[in-house]
Amino acid sequence: MLKWFQFLQCLISAPPRLLVSADAIMVDPPLSPGQQELCRQKPELVPAIREGARLGLQECRSQFRHERWDCRPSRELTALHCFAGTKESAFVYAVTAAGLVHAVTRSCSAGNVTECSCDTKLQGGGSASEGWHWGGCSDDIHYGMSFSRSFLDAPIRNASGKSGNGLLAMNLHNNEAGRQVLDCRCHGVSGSCAVKTCWKTMSSFEKIGRFLKDKYENSIQVSDKMKKKLRRKEKSQRKIPIQKEDLLYVNKSPNYCVEDQKLGIPGTQGRECNRTSDGPDGCNLLCCGRGYNTHVVRHVERCECKFVWCCYVRCRRCETMTDVHTCK
Repeated sequence: MLKWFQFLQCLISAPPRLLVSADAIMVDPPLSPGQQELCRQKPELVPAIREGARLGLQECRSQFRHERWDCRPSRELTALHCFAGTKESAFVYAVTAAGLVHAVTRSCSAGNVTECSCDTKLQGGGSASEGWHWGGCSDDIHYGMSFSRSFLDAPIRNASGKSGNGLLAMNLHNNEAGRQVLDCRCHGVSGSCAVKTCWKTMSSFEKIGRFLKDKYENSIQVSDKMKKKLRRKEKSQRKIPIQKEDLLYVNKSPNYCVEDQKLGIPGTQGRECNRTSDGPDGCNLLCCGRGYNTHVVRHVERCECKFVWCCYVRCRRCETMTDVHTCK
């Protein structure tokens, strides 16, 4: 997770003008030799790689914005070792793998990649009796899936070799779990037309993020000692099969409540919380039982605006006072 999270952070923080070529993307991020070669071979996909990273991290931060861990790693990147093999690491692998598929597929549908375009397998089919047929530009996720596996999985496979490392096998599984979430749904042109034209398009990435967050909440702990395949940590549950879309973890998560500079954990002190919520954003949970401070914030804004003939808008200045609660 360390190198991949570092790579994502570099992609997100770098100015877009520096990430439009294969040479530029390989200046700072820690790409493996295979990934560098892919960038050289397919320079038109460099913007999609960046967009996939942005999608993944943005959705991670959105899904965890009210949690003790809010998907904002320490600037001390060496501290990210403490997250290796955790539930949080599993989510990051899955959501960024999904983000890369999503971005590459969108780039294909937009005609930005010479090797792929729309999914033409469905065109011409349909149901004449029901008054519709396949047409338009359906998203073809197969190329995106293939590129995501080549770009993200190959470095892990090269690192694992034949040793059967359980942690690396788990990372590969979580990458694939993220890809499995991407599906296509039917869209059609409706109205008074005699025949509707339908095409397939991917779900919104927000929907994908919600699904993966649910998988995170129900993630499965597996043994770090792999034999023929990954298996559950609990011996009593080993007969229950692990599904492709399940998220897996090896190590229990660290305590995110209290700041730990060595582990790069910022803690929750000073985080804004909701005094009336029973959810993860509630002051009781987010503040880890330490209590919270309340201070009043003054807001001044324009209000009761009216158009005066002729010709200007007259507004009042309204002042409101809001209680803001932050963790002790």
